[in-house]
Amino acid sequence: MAKPARARRKRERTVAGRHHEDTGDLVRRTLGRRAGRGEPRDGDVTVQLLPHLIASGEMSAVVVGREIEVAPAIYTAGHLPALSERETWTVDEFGCFDGRGALITAPLENGGCSCRVDVLDVDGRLFPVNWAASVPGDGRLWVEGALYLDPELASGTEHGEAVALCRRRYLVREIRRYRRTAYRPADPVRLDAVPAPDDVNDDAVYVADLRLVDDVAAPSLAAEGVVDRSPG
Repeated sequence: MAKPARARRKRERTVAGRHHEDTGDLVRRTLGRRAGRGEPRDGDVTVQLLPHLIASGEMSAVVVGREIEVAPAIYTAGHLPALSERETWTVDEFGCFDGRGALITAPLENGGCSCRVDVLDVDGRLFPVNWAASVPGDGRLWVEGALYLDPELASGTEHGEAVALCRRRYLVREIRRYRRTAYRPADPVRLDAVPAPDDVNDDAVYVADLRLVDDVAAPSLAAEGVVDRSPG
C-alpha cells in the first residue's frame, strides 16, 4: 500500500509487503456494471473478507454483534479522472465499490524512506487505497474496485498509524458466505462468525455488513499533516 516513489510506477503492486497474484479472487468486476445498493445510509458498508486472511486467523475478531475498529480499504480494479464535482460512493452486497473523490497522501513514519499511503477522500469519508493491478493515479478520481479488511491497517501497525484517520468503529451486523460463480456470487449462507481456519473454502466469497457506530467528525486533514493531491 505504501511504496517508494520509483516503485509506484510499476504495474504489479504489493500491499504492505504482500502481493496478490489473482485480482479475480478479490474484485468481481463485470464490464459496465455498477454497485446496486445505492448511496450508503446510516453508516452501512459491506466489506470482503479474504479467504487467506481468514485461514491465517487474522479475521477472528469479525463476529456478528461485535464492534470492531477498522479502516475499510479499496482494492482497485480501475480508475479514471472524475469529471463530476459531486463526491459520492456506493457499495453493493458483495463489497464492490464505486466512488468519486480526491486522492490525498499520508507519509509513513519510517526514517529516510519516502513511502506513503494513498487515501481516497469522498466528501470526508476516508478510504485507504490499494492500487493492486492498477497504475496509481492522482487528483480527483472515479475509482472502481472492492472494499476489504486488511489487518496490516490495524492500530499499532506502521501502515495502520499512517491511516489512523480512516479507522472507525463499526458494528458487525451480518456475515455471509457465497458460492463463487462465473458471473456473480450465489447461494448466500449467513454465518455467526468467520469460519475456523480449517473450514475456509478458497472458492467461496466471504463478506461482512458493517454499521458505523463511531460517527464523530474526523480532525482536519491539514492538521494531521496529510497532503492533498487533487489539482489546485
